[in-house]
Amino acid sequence: MSGRLWFGTSGWTTKDWIGPFYPPGTKTAEMLARYAAVFPSVEVDATYYGIPRQASVEAWRSRSPDGFRFSLKVPSTVTHDRRFVNADGYFAAFLERIRPLGDKMGAILIQCPPDFAPARDSRAALFGFLETELRADFCFALELRDPRWYDEALFGHARANGFTLAVTEGSHSDLTLAAHIVSELVRDPPAQHAYIRWLGDQTLPVYDRVQLDRSGSHDAWERMIRSLRTACSDIYAYASNDYEGFAPATLRTMLARLGEPAPPETGEMKLL
Repeated sequence: MSGRLWFGTSGWTTKDWIGPFYPPGTKTAEMLARYAAVFPSVEVDATYYGIPRQASVEAWRSRSPDGFRFSLKVPSTVTHDRRFVNADGYFAAFLERIRPLGDKMGAILIQCPPDFAPARDSRAALFGFLETELRADFCFALELRDPRWYDEALFGHARANGFTLAVTEGSHSDLTLAAHIVSELVRDPPAQHAYIRWLGDQTLPVYDRVQLDRSGSHDAWERMIRSLRTACSDIYAYASNDYEGFAPATLRTMLARLGEPAPPETGEMKLL
């Protein structure tokens, strides 16, 4: 097996990309179509703030080409406010709103709060929610930002319920934890998809060029992605601007390392 790579960025409306990525003069309404001509997928952060309007979902679908995929964050009402307690109705409404994306649906990211610790009541709420509310016609990825969660009970629960565990590098996850998660996903895959996030650990002042050297991380991620491709049919991977300073360049670097063709350049792509 050689899993397909669905590489993208976390959002597409960064104003600093006009010039370095988007052609000068690009308007916000034009960005998705231009972005989707370069990358095959995107992670939508806007849904974290609430269920999207129907018009927004329709626009995403109409402004992207066939074969493009959107991965969306579950609204914080479910994950951060209600912490999976009495959240089933809101979650169901979210899934129904995004269902019209159809074959343009990627994965759905369930991102837990940083302070969501693996206490008994939290485990009961999370595991109960995952057992009863996930739908077989969607792909799900769970991101837990407290490393104490990653025990055999969690991996077993993922396998029993068919969701993957997000693998991240950022302020709440280092490469050691990422490698541990990947080894478990490869040893006994809980799902046919994997989900990677390159987040970084600081906020940068501008996002128009690469500003951080993460070549050491690139080495580790190249190995992990090659391993995941042997176990999963779809690899969703998303880069934040805060990871290196310029998310499109992060993707180009990783694709080149993996022997994949680099997407055609737009704008005036500036690399380190």
